[in-house]
Amino acid sequence: MNPRTDRRTLLRAGVAALPLAAVAPVAQADERTTKLSVGQVSSWTDAYLEAWRTKNDTAAVRLFTPDAVYEAVPGVAEQTFRGRDAIGRYWRDITAGQSDMTGRHGTPVVTGNRAAVELWVTLRAPVLNPDGDHWVTFLETNFLTFAPDGRCRRNTEYWNLQMGRLAPPQGWGSA
Repeated sequence: MNPRTDRRTLLRAGVAALPLAAVAPVAQADERTTKLSVGQVSSWTDAYLEAWRTKNDTAAVRLFTPDAVYEAVPGVAEQTFRGRDAIGRYWRDITAGQSDMTGRHGTPVVTGNRAAVELWVTLRAPVLNPDGDHWVTFLETNFLTFAPDGRCRRNTEYWNLQMGRLAPPQGWGSA
């Protein structure tokens, strides 16, 4: 952003009431962030799903920066994991009782160093669905912030759990 940015641009950005000097440091920080591509986020998400499928906490934590924050349930301290050790423990615990996981992701929506990506995951989890054949379906969206090296600094999940093995509807995951 430069000092000549017009008022309409500032209004669209929601900062018209702020003095321009207060906005400049934020704009400069944005210019230094890495701009991700849909392909990079798709590759990261493929690796994330593979780590989940194989219950490989070592592979999972390699996807995150050492100081990453992983919010499995946003706003719940017990479900917010800080750092690779905590993320690894969470992954070991959460995947231990799961089997037969299959997952896919939609087309990521990317802006700067942030992305949103939908996941459709089915797996067997007797603890979550003790009846019948134990199938559950996770309908999930992850909001991700990436470091310049391509690892995730923050993952915030929003998910819905459905009993049974559901297939995505026609057109699911299209950006």
